[in-house]
Amino acid sequence: MSKQKKNGFTLVELLAVIVILAVILVIAVPSIMSTITESRKGALASSAKLIASSAETAYISNQTLGIEKTLTCQDVSNYNETEDYTCDLQIEDGKAKVTLIGKGKFEGMAVCGGTKEEAEVEEPINGKCPTPFEKDSWATIKAAVTARDTSKYKVGDTKTVELDINDDGTDETYTLRIANNSHYTNEDENNNECKDTTGNALASETACGFVVEFADIIIGKSMNSTGTNLGGWPASAVRKYLNDLDPNDNTDGVIYNALVSAIGNIIIPTSVVSGHERGVTTNYTTTDKLYLLSPEEVYGSLFTDSYDDSKGSSRQLDYYNGKITSSDNSAAIKNGGSTSMWWFRSAPSSDTSNFCNVMNTGNWNGINSSNVIGVSPAFRLG
Repeated sequence: MSKQKKNGFTLVELLAVIVILAVILVIAVPSIMSTITESRKGALASSAKLIASSAETAYISNQTLGIEKTLTCQDVSNYNETEDYTCDLQIEDGKAKVTLIGKGKFEGMAVCGGTKEEAEVEEPINGKCPTPFEKDSWATIKAAVTARDTSKYKVGDTKTVELDINDDGTDETYTLRIANNSHYTNEDENNNECKDTTGNALASETACGFVVEFADIIIGKSMNSTGTNLGGWPASAVRKYLNDLDPNDNTDGVIYNALVSAIGNIIIPTSVVSGHERGVTTNYTTTDKLYLLSPEEVYGSLFTDSYDDSKGSSRQLDYYNGKITSSDNSAAIKNGGSTSMWWFRSAPSSDTSNFCNVMNTGNWNGINSSNVIGVSPAFRLG
C-alpha cells in the first residue's frame, strides 16, 4: 500500500509565517512613513526656496524698470489657493522671505521666513508659525534672559501653560505674555538697580527686565474677605494665594507651586513696592516671586490719581506703552470667567477698605477688598 503525499502547511507553520510578516511590518512601516514625511518636508522646503528665488529676481527687475509693486506669491510662481499650503511673501532690503503653512498632504508642516538659501520645515502652532517664545523651552528662555540675549523674544508674544490651579488633578490651559523685555539696569553689578528710560533708579523691580504676565484673568478672588486694606499688599490674602510664603502652610502659594510644576523653578525674587492705605505714611516693600501689577505699570503717566502713593516707584511696562492712550484703555481689559475686572496691588491712601483695580471698561478705579474680582499675576525671569 503506497503512502499518500502530504500537502499544505501545518497550523504552526502558518502561525510562524504570520509572526514573521508582522515583524517585517512593524519594522518597515515606520521607516516607510518616515521616508514619506521627509520627502514631503523636502518638497515644501524646495517650494519655499524657489518662490524666494523668483521673488528676488522679480524684485530686481522691477527696481531696474522703476516699477513700485508689492510682490505676492502669485506674482512670482504658479501658486494658487488650491495648493496644499498657504503662502506669504515679504521682501526686506531685496531679501525675500517666504512663509508656507501646510494643509492637505503638508498638514502639520510649515516654513517660517524661508529664503532662497535656507528653508527649515517646522511644526505650526494653532495654524501659524510659532514665535521663538512659543517654541523654546523655559530653560532655553531662562538662559537667554540670563545672558541678556533676548532680542528674538518680542513684547506681546504669548506661550500657553498647563496648570492645575484648582488642585483637582485636571490641568487647564492659560496664556502667558511677554509684558516687558527692556533692561534698565546699573552697570555696577554690586548695585544692580532698575532704572527708567531716563536713567532714574526705580524702587520697584516689577517692570524691569524680562517680565511675563498672565494675558487674562486666571481666577476670581477677594483681596481680603474682611473688607479691609490694612497692611496693604503684604497682608493681603491674594499675595498669600500667589506666593509660597510659609513652607509649613499648605494653603499658600497655590499659583506659584502650580507654575513651578509646569515650567520649573526659574522665577526670580522681585522687590515689589506697593501703595499704602490711609493712616500709613510709607509705601510697602516686599520680595515676591509673583505679584500683581500697579496702575502706573499699566497706564504710565496717564495714571494721574494721587491716591496711589507708590506712583513713581516703577514704570509703564513695554506691552502697555503706546497701547494705552488718553482715548483708549482697551489694552487693559482682561477676561476670565464671569468677570473682566482685575486687581492691582496698590491700596489707596484715601481709605482703609479699597484696593485699586481695572474696570471692565479698561479704566482704573478702587473697590472694596471683599469683592471677588480677577487675579492676573506677573513674574520675572533673570
